[in-house]
Amino acid sequence: YSRRAGPFVAVNCSAITEQLAESAFFGHGAGAFTGATQAAEGFFRAAHGGTLFLDELGDMPPVIQPKLLRALETKSVVPVGTTKPVACDVRVVAATNVALEVAIEQGRFRADLYARLATLRIAIEPLRERREDVLDILAHALGARIRPLTPDLAESLVLHPWPHNVREVLSMAERLGADIEAGGLGPRSPRARPVARRRSPLAVGARAR
Repeated sequence: YSRRAGPFVAVNCSAITEQLAESAFFGHGAGAFTGATQAAEGFFRAAHGGTLFLDELGDMPPVIQPKLLRALETKSVVPVGTTKPVACDVRVVAATNVALEVAIEQGRFRADLYARLATLRIAIEPLRERREDVLDILAHALGARIRPLTPDLAESLVLHPWPHNVREVLSMAERLGADIEAGGLGPRSPRARPVARRRSPLAVGARAR
């Protein structure tokens, strides 16, 4: 059944330490460890009936991987400091920029967990391989601040290789947004001047500030 109406819980796996991973994912009971004065439900139970999004999956601490696999297979979790499993129905979506097949060969990621999660894989090419998306992403990031771009700036944006992908476009959107709010991007704005075909739009942004 659809879980769109349920909660959406996003987790940055790279920000979770090994010491806190089990409690963060599965929760804990009151008094389970020093400082645990109250019970906590954890990410899985917080996403019950909805979606748990595991971002930066390739950076997940190895210590939690077998326990995550068991939670997926049994559809239940055991909070730290307790012994009774708690049913938990979640849809798990994961994303990573790490080549998990290589991580498996290097012993950094479990093959059985990968097999369990890789039910449906969607590969997203780097932005340099889908340049037609650049201006759409930029327009979405600018929102109500969007203004017509000069042909030279639009060309520079599309031709830039964007080595840092969407995050770099979002950074560029902030620069353009600041210029727009300051009254820039008009016919006298430095951004309206012709730019070299291979020049980075970030360099153009720095010049215009």
